[in-house]
Amino acid sequence: MSEVNSGIVRSPGWGDPIGAHYGEWQGLDDKGRVQLMLETAIDLAMQGYELERVLRAFAEVEEFRALGSESYPMCRALTKAIVGKSLEPNTMTFEELLVAHRPKS
Repeated sequence: MSEVNSGIVRSPGWGDPIGAHYGEWQGLDDKGRVQLMLETAIDLAMQGYELERVLRAFAEVEEFRALGSESYPMCRALTKAIVGKSLEPNTMTFEELLVAHRPKS
């Protein structure tokens, strides 16, 4: 296992041709791109990348982070990745959860 600049551990020699360079990416709408990102996150996790780090990186994309507002499982997964706690939006929106529980610097 080798380490890349982002701190994600991966198998040596493995590369991912999917992403903005993927031929279908340009023709996809936001929903299609988010679906491809979800599939890529699972693929990366299966290739040895730490899923928490993948989700944290993908959450920088506004449309992907919005999944936290759309489902309880994604809210729990993304809050765990971003703030370190698995949370649900009982009285707050997903974005309010992130602000309220973000680790203090």
